[in-house]
Amino acid sequence: MIATLDWHGREVQVDLARGQPIAIPLDPHGPQPSFFAQEPARAEPLKVGDYLGSVAGGGSCNAEVLRFTPHCHGTHTESIAHLSREPGSAWHEIERTPCLARLVTLDLVAPGDCDETYANDPAAPLLTRAQLESTADLDTSPAVHALVIRTLPNGTDKAFRDYAAAPPYPVLSDQAMALLRASELRHLLLDTPSVDTAHDGGALSNHRAWWGLSAPAAAHAARRSVTEMVYVPDGLADGCYWLQLGLQPLRSDAVASDPVLYPVRVDSA
Repeated sequence: MIATLDWHGREVQVDLARGQPIAIPLDPHGPQPSFFAQEPARAEPLKVGDYLGSVAGGGSCNAEVLRFTPHCHGTHTESIAHLSREPGSAWHEIERTPCLARLVTLDLVAPGDCDETYANDPAAPLLTRAQLESTADLDTSPAVHALVIRTLPNGTDKAFRDYAAAPPYPVLSDQAMALLRASELRHLLLDTPSVDTAHDGGALSNHRAWWGLSAPAAAHAARRSVTEMVYVPDGLADGCYWLQLGLQPLRSDAVASDPVLYPVRVDSA
């Protein structure tokens, strides 16, 4: 099924039959990713009076009570409410219109191998501005509103990785985030568990920069989203896609999410 759309004056053709989910399915009964978590996500049968929500346990039907933290247990999308004093809702604050996205694949750069830095942790491996400038093509791309970053190595263990026991994950350098902060991007999606390091003293500098809280940013910055812990299969080539960012309709600063990338052809005229 091909949908032909007018995207900011450019014709795009989206293959709606070939969408590729890049969310990590969360299994509360089995292996699962974990980041900054005291305990794994879990599920247990609902118990109300004499009712037990387990057919195996003698109940009439299954009904599970789920316990998980979106930030810690799998693919999730954050809004500016992650940093605001007042309670907010990712569902309401994020710009949810489907959009053109660019997928790039980046290898981590050792901090001593470049002239870029991440001030909160000088030892953190980096994703650099130089890499983005050579691959993301943000200035010339036709109204790309989302950037999806796949990092190398791209092991399938990302789907159940315990980040407390894993090697340090890469973060965007201060210079890379400055580039993204000033861009027209609405959505940033990464296969790392956070755009900042886990223990940065609460600085959250990349989060703050992205939403324009620490320095001037694009006018739409407050409606931006960050989606963390995606997994992009090797079979998806770098390039442009159509992004549908599915969000759980829950009032919270971050929610479980289901981003899907569709093949797209963009008119070159």
